[in-house]
Amino acid sequence: MSASYYLQQALLELVKGTPQKQRLVQAFSKCLVEIDGTELPPAARADLVALCTELESVHPLPGETAVQATVRKMSASEAERCAERIVAIAGSLLGEQALGPSRPSRERGDGHDTVIPLFAVEA
Repeated sequence: MSASYYLQQALLELVKGTPQKQRLVQAFSKCLVEIDGTELPPAARADLVALCTELESVHPLPGETAVQATVRKMSASEAERCAERIVAIAGSLLGEQALGPSRPSRERGDGHDTVIPLFAVEA
């Protein structure tokens, strides 16, 4: 699978209804570790390596992974910043077009939000 696929899957993990720290662990464990960094632009590759290093920085207790231990020790704002970094990495690869604008658009004029696709369709 491609880096864009795994980044899309990571984004889907981040928007689930589970607690934020659990979503972050899942996004990392199921998706980010699968990414081949050579598919990323150099800046995004460096960001991914730094994020992975940060998310595996705490020595785990028996029965847990390093990422689980690291995220367990994070504050909610630290976990939020890590999630934002994942979105930024995805944006650098997928492009702003694929992620849509940062604010809802009300261009239709009928009071309904315009639907903005989150992911570009892969050929």
